[in-house]
Amino acid sequence: MKTQIKQKQIEKIDRIAITKLHKHHLIVKIAEIALFASLFACAASLAKAAPITTGNIEAMVNAERTQRGINPLKVNDSLNRAALNKSQDMISKNYFEHYAQGLTPWDFIKNQDYDYLYAGENLAMDFSTSEGAVSAWMNSTSHRKNILNPDFQEMGVGVVKGEYTDSTGTRQTQMVTNMFATEKPAVIKIFDNIIEKIKSIF
Repeated sequence: MKTQIKQKQIEKIDRIAITKLHKHHLIVKIAEIALFASLFACAASLAKAAPITTGNIEAMVNAERTQRGINPLKVNDSLNRAALNKSQDMISKNYFEHYAQGLTPWDFIKNQDYDYLYAGENLAMDFSTSEGAVSAWMNSTSHRKNILNPDFQEMGVGVVKGEYTDSTGTRQTQMVTNMFATEKPAVIKIFDNIIEKIKSIF
């Protein structure tokens, strides 16, 4: 009888031990799954973080438009040069403004012989990813309006790395300029030329 009781106690202890062992394995598995999920999320986040390049900015700006049923913008070489010159000018003259040094955004566009009907400009600095820059623009009413403006047909992007100095000191940064525009139709250009000739007579 005592032997039977002892045997039952041993079996009970074994069952408890096995249950604890199963729980231990379960906890380990859950921890492994959680770690894997965390690493996967981190990897996905890194994969999503695209560096700031003209191509990435252009693609993300057009993605914002097409997601809302707005026609994508065509990349224009003249606007690319205008945007690049604006970014270079801001780095070399140490400013971050739409209007500065006696220049307007439209001066940079006109200097590329681009006769615009509509035009706009977005600026960004101190961002390390294209997502960050475009997201900041989309969270700003005026910048968002430029990106989603259906009147714009073309764009250009200029990215320049360099030193920038402000009240916090000097640091390395990236100046990003995104120019938006629609060129004047030929008929309007002809009409403008006629008006200019008439003005020159008087």
